[in-house]
Amino acid sequence: MNAKDLLPGYEQTLPVLSRPSAAAWAADPIHSPYAAPIHFDPNIRPVKTVASTPPAPPPTAPSRKTTTRVRKTRKNDNASAGKSTLFWVNSDQQTAAAGTTDETLKRIRSHVMSEHNRKKRMESTEQYNKSKWNHSSYQPPTTTPAALVPAEPPRPSISSSASLPTSQITDEQELEQVEEIVTSTAVGYPATQTASWDDCSFDGTMAYPAGPSAWSYVGQGANDPFNTGHTQLTDRMMRHLRVFLWDLTQEAHPLQTRYKPKLQAHWASLIQRDPAILHATICMATSNDAMRAGELPIRDPKQKRSQLVIDTFHHRGETIRLVNEGLSDPVKASSDVLIAAVSTLLTIEIASGNPDYLKIHLAGLRQMIALRKNFDDVPSDVRFQISWTDIRVACMAHAKPIFPFVRYSRPARLSLIPPNDDVALLSTRLFPLLKIPGIFGEAMPQIVYDLLELSWYAEWIKGNTGYKEFNEETEDYFNTEVLHVEYQLHTDRYTATGQVKGDNSIEGCTRLALLLFHNSAIWNFYPMIGQLLPKPIQALRTALEVTIPSGLFALCRDLLLWQLFMGAACSLTLPTERAFFVSELANAARLQGVHSWQEARAILLGFFYVDRIHLPMLRQIWDECHFQVDEPPAE
Repeated sequence: MNAKDLLPGYEQTLPVLSRPSAAAWAADPIHSPYAAPIHFDPNIRPVKTVASTPPAPPPTAPSRKTTTRVRKTRKNDNASAGKSTLFWVNSDQQTAAAGTTDETLKRIRSHVMSEHNRKKRMESTEQYNKSKWNHSSYQPPTTTPAALVPAEPPRPSISSSASLPTSQITDEQELEQVEEIVTSTAVGYPATQTASWDDCSFDGTMAYPAGPSAWSYVGQGANDPFNTGHTQLTDRMMRHLRVFLWDLTQEAHPLQTRYKPKLQAHWASLIQRDPAILHATICMATSNDAMRAGELPIRDPKQKRSQLVIDTFHHRGETIRLVNEGLSDPVKASSDVLIAAVSTLLTIEIASGNPDYLKIHLAGLRQMIALRKNFDDVPSDVRFQISWTDIRVACMAHAKPIFPFVRYSRPARLSLIPPNDDVALLSTRLFPLLKIPGIFGEAMPQIVYDLLELSWYAEWIKGNTGYKEFNEETEDYFNTEVLHVEYQLHTDRYTATGQVKGDNSIEGCTRLALLLFHNSAIWNFYPMIGQLLPKPIQALRTALEVTIPSGLFALCRDLLLWQLFMGAACSLTLPTERAFFVSELANAARLQGVHSWQEARAILLGFFYVDRIHLPMLRQIWDECHFQVDEPPAE
């Protein structure tokens, strides 16, 4: 028995390829304009019981050149023998005899080309999915009998994948499919209330959402349009990151002229490797801007928080969370990235103004570094950041630095001369005093000489000479000397056993005045952030309040004049200390016989003084105290 015996009278027609009559179409209660035949594998046994109608494929946009041809759904018994749709044409003699007609040949060619294109699309899609990714947003319907059973495998929806700006779609065919879907829905094709590929109903059609093209989500913002980084950056985050890479990295090395690109490349590589250092650097930029705007440290708890303060605390919290996660991993706990993140976080915490809190975290950082071979094993730029933070905390707390300092070797054949005659006068009055036994310790002459050479180099770089042709080795050396000289000034306050020498002496007051000069002429900390680093200024005032009445400066009043000027110049934001230094400076100038700021400048040049920084301060301070200088002392 063959199929012709099962369905008599059916061999004269092509049930799938023929166009049904209008009456038959109108009488069909469940017709769908997108109903299409389901193709079966000839090697699979037929399924006789089907609970529902086969799923409908995605609609295609109508072409202007061709008319839309609606095909009737093939009956289930049609595929019982596992033959192709042209089975009746080939087996029936009458139909085969009429196969030479133009209409039949046209139908055969149409069917063959349709089958060929369908298989070609399936093979291309399968090959593309294997080579690109495992899960495609669209998978063509299978031809197995299992496809006839309703099933909802988990597949991503078009709406969810298209709404994410980080989705990357590179296949042009899939983009065209998405655009065709959007177009067909927009022009009024039947659609249901759902909008995902999973919403395939066996008694309805598939819905497709109207929306922008997938290309519209690519390139929104120039930060990271394809989501290649570990963290998606907003525009505000990117602005803060630029402040860190372009401004703060340069300020960390005040004497650099050609090292900036290397610094930016170093920190950029760390930022790309881990989100902890990313949030830490952004937090540093926001806290720096907030400090300059006077919004940090917070003095009034009821004060309204600005966006800078909010960003600072947000990224600070993210940094702490990510650092804690990294510390739970023994391998990552001693990594360069996490050490740099903790060091940067400590730099941010300086704005809190709590040195005791910072010391605790410095001790934790030292334990992290102890997991390495030694402090030298840390990369030089990360080590510089740690030393910078350590010295800033020592300046805040007026204490000894925790970490040892790794000094660079002095370049061979380095010979430096002062850039002008005024700079050549630096420390000419101080060196004779250093030779007097019993006044200064053994380390002080070397500290003064290192600071003198550093000041010469700083005037070459920052002054008006225009000469900046030092080689890279010399530049690296002096940028490290900036920290080394300050490190020496802090550690010289302590004996070899760790005991504090004390500041109530000529050496102690001179050491503090040198520190103030260093932080105002080499660093630009004073007087702007005097409220954040007040301890050295307050310590100098306390020491002078004791030493001046004792008569220690009776034979070196010019040294006292210089120390008082440095205290007055750096205490602009500290009114109490400023008033003390100006008053004592007026008395010292009267006793020294100084009646103009020009005479005072000539004395100051013999110690440590540069017009580039201190000349405007000198004239302002002299205006405050010249009335006291001109008035005779009260009897």
